Amino acid sequence: MGTLFVVRGVNVTEHYYSQRPSVASDERKIRVDVRGVSIDLVTDRGVFAKGGLDEATRRLIETVDLTGATSALDLGAGYGVVTAVLGRAYPLVEWTLIDINERAIDLAIRNTAGLAKKPIAIVHDGIPEEMDSVYDHVLLNPPIRAGKAVIYRLYEESHRALRHGGKLWIVIQKKHGAPSTFEELQRHYGSVETVYKKSGYFIFCAEKD
Repeated sequence: MGTLFVVRGVNVTEHYYSQRPSVASDERKIRVDVRGVSIDLVTDRGVFAKGGLDEATRRLIETVDLTGATSALDLGAGYGVVTAVLGRAYPLVEWTLIDINERAIDLAIRNTAGLAKKPIAIVHDGIPEEMDSVYDHVLLNPPIRAGKAVIYRLYEESHRALRHGGKLWIVIQKKHGAPSTFEELQRHYGSVETVYKKSGYFIFCAEKD
């Protein structure tokens, strides 16, 4: 599969959720060791968790179960660490990566180049409308700084993009609104389960009925 770039313009404050970071590029390599996978990845200024794998994403990677899946969406992919790791743990899964940040997606393409199945990479501030009932799983570490309205929209768009019986996996801290996220997911999904709860971190698995 080739690389697809789709950009929908948004007006947001400058941070990792910006489409085109204005901060000067300064690439660096980091080492990631998680879920039995050890890889070197390239990060840069202006992208989320540029200094190394953040704790929330680590817990998400260690928790998700994609057994039997054929397709998955890494929503808010950043520089591609989720796909880079889980693409090796589940080599039969076809991945799509979406992030609003153009610099992050460029890094994600490079960081996932060694996977058996080449991912599709999309620059977008959500899930394009044409992606309807196409994924077995969606994985998301919500962009907290983008605000609740954006985050809740991503939950709804994930529901649309999932096949029946598909699952949305979300990692979120209690202080960032885990209880309200659980309630919001219950409004859209057939079932919502807390599959991980430790040290203020929650991982929810919401299944589309």
